[in-house]
Amino acid sequence: MDEQAMPETLLVAGVRGLGQTLALHFARKGWRVLCAARTEADVSALCSAVTAAGGEAVAFPCDLTLPDSLEPLRREAIDLCIAAQTAGVRFGSKPLLEIDAEELDRSYATMIRGTWNLLQVVGPGMLERNKGTFLQMGTSSGVRTKEGFAGLGAIQHGLRALVQVAAREWRAAGVHAAYVVIDGGIASERTLARGLDPQRLVDPLEIARACEYLAAQLPSSWTHELVLRPARSDWTSPT
Repeated sequence: MDEQAMPETLLVAGVRGLGQTLALHFARKGWRVLCAARTEADVSALCSAVTAAGGEAVAFPCDLTLPDSLEPLRREAIDLCIAAQTAGVRFGSKPLLEIDAEELDRSYATMIRGTWNLLQVVGPGMLERNKGTFLQMGTSSGVRTKEGFAGLGAIQHGLRALVQVAAREWRAAGVHAAYVVIDGGIASERTLARGLDPQRLVDPLEIARACEYLAAQLPSSWTHELVLRPARSDWTSPT
């Protein structure tokens, strides 16, 4: 990087698990990282890790479901925003008629409304500067439905549609939006402890590298939807 150039700025929403890996990957590249999440202790811990990794850390305690808490982001020149929030709901499948409405409401508030609020505050600055990338982390439920995943499918289809509209409306202004499909579990201590096949898990570092690739694309060859699958999964599944 040119020593005179300002570091690029990443905003990562969600600082546990995947969010942490994303933040540290870009920190090692010398990026300035805005660490956004509800829990101040988590934000503080990640900021310390970002600094240790060589990046410039900015703590940003906030709640994606509360628009007012996001307002200070309007003052930031954000080059890359990655929405990696999680709703904290249960893991696994469940019949549609057995899914609690509260679970659906919580997922809607955190994921769809949360991303809606995030787009509202980072979009204007990107459009004004005619540059920037917005990436939404998603799941295979956003591109195909499956028994037992009615709630996740409904939420992820909504997220995918929201990002598609942002991509269509913003691309003429030089702003790149993309939906990143993680088609499989993400490798972590928790997923490995469940006995999941490591060969069917997605390496979080590879997700970070995919985000870096998307952020570096030129408008002549933008990818608006990227699917990441382990080689041992059914990669011929329709998307």
